[in-house]
Amino acid sequence: MKIAIIGPGALGCLLAASLTIKLDRSNKKIPALDLWLLDHLPDRAKKLNEQGLILEEGGQQKHCKIKATADPNAIGSADIIILCVKSLQVAAGLDLASQLVHEDTLLLTMQNGIGHLELLKDKQKPPSIVIGVTAQGANLVAPGHVRHAGDGLTRVGFLKSVSFSKSLLLAKMCNMLNYGGIETVIVDNIMDYVWSKLLINAGINALTAIHRYPNGKLLESADIKDRLTAAVSEGAAVARTLGINLIGDPLALTLAVCSKTAQNLSSMLQDVNNGRPTEIDSINGAIAAAGRKLDIPTPVNDALVHEIKEIEQSY
Repeated sequence: MKIAIIGPGALGCLLAASLTIKLDRSNKKIPALDLWLLDHLPDRAKKLNEQGLILEEGGQQKHCKIKATADPNAIGSADIIILCVKSLQVAAGLDLASQLVHEDTLLLTMQNGIGHLELLKDKQKPPSIVIGVTAQGANLVAPGHVRHAGDGLTRVGFLKSVSFSKSLLLAKMCNMLNYGGIETVIVDNIMDYVWSKLLINAGINALTAIHRYPNGKLLESADIKDRLTAAVSEGAAVARTLGINLIGDPLALTLAVCSKTAQNLSSMLQDVNNGRPTEIDSINGAIAAAGRKLDIPTPVNDALVHEIKEIEQSY
């Protein structure tokens, strides 16, 4: 099986390193893995190819070699493409992915928020789209050096109905991810999980970026916790009006994630710390936009979007 991971950010490096280091290729239930990391920066790809990846977890560092390139032609067609770019880069990532597909290729997208879904839902040609929602935590220490900040379940599901052969290929991919230490299950109602994860991100990400706090510190301030609660509640009202079947209690899940990943730096905080554009429009901004269409007030999400935009303008 050939897998191409597009994007050597925190999640892309975590998946690549976990599969390379942890996967027991001698297990006959798992097909041989041909794994590639596709970058849009040739110099960084060259460095990753030469120096490999570092996976830091449990206080230990593990090194592995990786095949990295900025040239899709060096990879050829792939059975599985995992798109690990930020929502702002999905269109460019899809252009790269289009050069790797064959008739039965699956494209697994792993973005926060819902802003990118408009680019995917009307797609008719291969690859077939699989949506992924993960609770894995990862921080990029340096290019090619990822810190595993917390385990969590990954759920995947097709955006549209597909053939039995493609369902079987997805099952094989999940099997491989599980053997690589990324606990993964297939679900039929993936959009319910997408929205549930969206509400968690809406409650956590912007506030961590505004206050420069790791996730757990949000729980130490009554005022911040009140804003978190309001942001999640507004999003839940929008989701329910749209007919989304939210998984569990959104607020309880968000607070539990804060506690479980207390030391983790959210992806939005990492973006702000590095002076990069954030995914605010795909997270709190998407909730606010949907609220406007439905005449549902979202004042806290509106305010969080405004505050993050001000931070971005100050770079």
